[in-house]
Amino acid sequence: MGRKVALVRSAQSIQAADSLPSNVGRASRVHALIDAFGLNDKLDIIEPEPLDNDTLTIFHSEEYIDCLFAIDSDSEYSYGSNKSDEDDEKDRQQRFGLVHDCALFEGVEEHVRYAAGGTVAAANILVDGQAQIAIHWEGGRHHSQRSKAAGFCYVNDVVLGILALQKRFSRVLYIDLDLHHGDGVQDAFLYSSRVMTLSLHHYDRGFYPNSGGEISEGRGNGAGYSVNVLLQRGTNDSSFIHVFSAVANKVLTAFDPEVIVVQCGCDGLAGDPHKIFNLTSNAFARSIKTVLGWERPALLLGGGGYSLPECARCWTRLTAIACGYDIAPEADVPEHVFLNEYAPGFDMLTDVMLIEDSNTNAYLDSIVQAVQAALPNQS
Repeated sequence: MGRKVALVRSAQSIQAADSLPSNVGRASRVHALIDAFGLNDKLDIIEPEPLDNDTLTIFHSEEYIDCLFAIDSDSEYSYGSNKSDEDDEKDRQQRFGLVHDCALFEGVEEHVRYAAGGTVAAANILVDGQAQIAIHWEGGRHHSQRSKAAGFCYVNDVVLGILALQKRFSRVLYIDLDLHHGDGVQDAFLYSSRVMTLSLHHYDRGFYPNSGGEISEGRGNGAGYSVNVLLQRGTNDSSFIHVFSAVANKVLTAFDPEVIVVQCGCDGLAGDPHKIFNLTSNAFARSIKTVLGWERPALLLGGGGYSLPECARCWTRLTAIACGYDIAPEADVPEHVFLNEYAPGFDMLTDVMLIEDSNTNAYLDSIVQAVQAALPNQS
């Protein structure tokens, strides 16, 4: 493609990402495989700075950030030993969603600051014209709300990145490829006509986050600018590629974005523990090739994905595509520190499951037609 590519990472940001309880060690494996394929020599490596509170609170509330960072290096809360204060603090954590899947953990502040700082740094690279494609695989935390953690997401780096992009770009298209609905990003821009969100996800009763069940969910000036593609259990590469190509090109025509942000959560891979979709890296590769083929600045982010080797395979391949190459799924995994985790095949393949794709052709066509009807400025 001949476009300049920047990968945002540092030893500190990788370590901070590795500490996230839902994805322990994932970042190390992703970047080790990227380097094993020699891709680090084909792009610019940009080291992020941890984001300060002033920038975090451009989106998040000060009260939420204060509660989020109320754990010190000794894993003791700042309230001290007073039982009443302890109860008050636990109530506050409950209010801000810092319980269950988003319980506070040692290292959460460093994780949040680097996750957000990396995405904002990647956005600023595009704003300043230092590169045409910026990548931050430790970003993509799309569930967090302004004042609430959710779905393993303690910060919405995506929203902060989009706000940074708006310093230069008037129209931002956000595409979410995660198995789960990109609810936090959609909610942040629900009333905006400057940001269009397109989320392709599984939707079913009781399936997290129990949102994204309508094709179009924009409000006010944002009517028609929040688009959802609801996919059924067993979605395979053929169905995903078909509906993505059809819908994405219609969105491109209707919105004419100046920059594109893609959340590449890969928990829809067949090898992911969720086992809801039946995708291989081909679905993501074709989608990213389509987006990059539009020849507009692009920000690629990570997201969900709970099989460490599958995430590393997928995001390494997408990194190669951004650099103008591709890695065949049949390619051998090069020798590196985590090679044994790719047994028994030691290749880049994702093994599909023997399950039925519940999406019929008629259903997929109806989704495309419904999206067409919902988009703004349609005759």
